[in-house]
Amino acid sequence: MIYTPNPALDTKVLANSRELVREALALLRGSDHLVSALRLREELGRQELPRSERQRPGVTSVPLTAS
Repeated sequence: MIYTPNPALDTKVLANSRELVREALALLRGSDHLVSALRLREELGRQELPRSERQRPGVTSVPLTAS
């Protein structure tokens, strides 16, 4: 949070910050219908893969080789 030496300006900044948070939360609540199908598709895709091929997102596998 940003605070200024001016209490009136602090009040305005705080009010604007709260409004931005309210708007952001409203956008998040309203976006569920957009991502629910993607979540379902990912879950179904994970269930179809053999257990050894399932990975966490962002993790790449490196094959182990004997040296």
